[in-house]
Amino acid sequence: MLFLKFSKIGQNFRNFRGGLSFSTTTSSKAEPIQYTSLHPNFRTISPNHVTPPPPPTTITSSTTQSLSQVSVKPNIQYRAYSPQHFYQNRILDQYASQSINPITLRQLIVFGRNLTEERIVKSGNYVRTELPIRLAHRIRDFQNLPFIVGTNPHLSMVYDLYWTAFEKLRKIPPVRTMEENNEWCETIKGLLKDHLVVIPQLAMGIIECSEHLSVEQLDRFMNTMLRSRISRRVLAEQQIALTENWHDPGYAYDQSDNDGLIGVISTNCNAKEIMEKCAKMTRNFFKTYYGVEPPQVLTDGQVDTTFAYIPDHIEYIIYELLKNSIKSVIEKHAPSILSTSQSPSKQMLESSQLFPPITVTICSGPTDIYFRVSDQGGGIPDKLYPYIWSFAHKSNDKKNLNKFTNFSKVPQMAAKVEEYEQHIIPPDLSLGIGLPMSKVYAEYWGGGLNIFSLDGYGVDAYVKITKLGNKTENLV
Repeated sequence: MLFLKFSKIGQNFRNFRGGLSFSTTTSSKAEPIQYTSLHPNFRTISPNHVTPPPPPTTITSSTTQSLSQVSVKPNIQYRAYSPQHFYQNRILDQYASQSINPITLRQLIVFGRNLTEERIVKSGNYVRTELPIRLAHRIRDFQNLPFIVGTNPHLSMVYDLYWTAFEKLRKIPPVRTMEENNEWCETIKGLLKDHLVVIPQLAMGIIECSEHLSVEQLDRFMNTMLRSRISRRVLAEQQIALTENWHDPGYAYDQSDNDGLIGVISTNCNAKEIMEKCAKMTRNFFKTYYGVEPPQVLTDGQVDTTFAYIPDHIEYIIYELLKNSIKSVIEKHAPSILSTSQSPSKQMLESSQLFPPITVTICSGPTDIYFRVSDQGGGIPDKLYPYIWSFAHKSNDKKNLNKFTNFSKVPQMAAKVEEYEQHIIPPDLSLGIGLPMSKVYAEYWGGGLNIFSLDGYGVDAYVKITKLGNKTENLV
């Protein structure tokens, strides 16, 4: 009977033997995510007994013992793929069958420019109806994973978090008053805090499951999850910020003051100030941790360019690019500095001043703004260049184990620069997701991130930011 129930209700569990093909749709126009070719060690579900598959791992026998010593204790009790979830799939179908209603940066700016109670309540109801739909699409993606992948403890933890949030959000009644909106904001504040564990858990999950799905499939899954996560947090944080603005007696939108803030959006982002802030942070990091005077960061071009954007997004991108560039320059021109745990000598400090500078060029076009970050750090080796945007690529077992161990030290992650600035995440902890995460941020509002490398010389990184704010969210 258990087998018959799963075959009727859990559509993703059909045909358990090899050669499976699963699909899910994120919106009415989205291309489905495909998963094929389960691992040969996959165990089937018999009619009378459920035999769990062995824990997935990407580490060879020589390092399995080391990985098993890494202890990651989830802060919630998860019940991924439990029967009650599949019995409730009829409810989930009602939401997953609905199309997502994407927004633009301009819409958020125009709507929040002149706040009234009516507008805040209307915005609250939009967020209330949109969040469960977006979550439902991602829950369906989890349900369409091969069974052996879905039972991974890290991925199943995220799945249960999403399901719990979905159940809570879909039961929220319509918002009619500011008092009800205040309660609604407290609810989503709690959910935002609970979901800070998502990025580390997803990252560790795909590391462990890299033998059961291809790198391309895992990267596509991770990109879809992160884009959707960004979209939900933007909606939630914008609603919270608008509500706080309304209750602040001293708040009044003025593009010349307060950075022209409308919720979490700044209508007066200054390109030069962003570069200087990120450069100061990255240079201070290398001074503090390695005792070296890092290369200078020079800015040229149209440095006084201003634009409307979410500061957290663009700052994360620029910070990661500058950190990579500074590290590459030091490694190429004074490799012993980063390889030693002792403070460098006076001669080493003096020679570090000879590092070639990193140049950031800013260009403002009719529709887009470009940042070019150029360094002379030796470039990216040709064998690694195809994988710079990958979350799941494993260069070797040792690096994969180090990456897993590092993520186990990061219980929560919001993917914001302030986490490094406040040392919530140790700046010297290599997580290996800086570039792919930056690309997700850049593409979210219709921009882009490209890197061109001259192996042996250096790298040019190009960031494109839409200037008009008329591009809808990139969710696929």
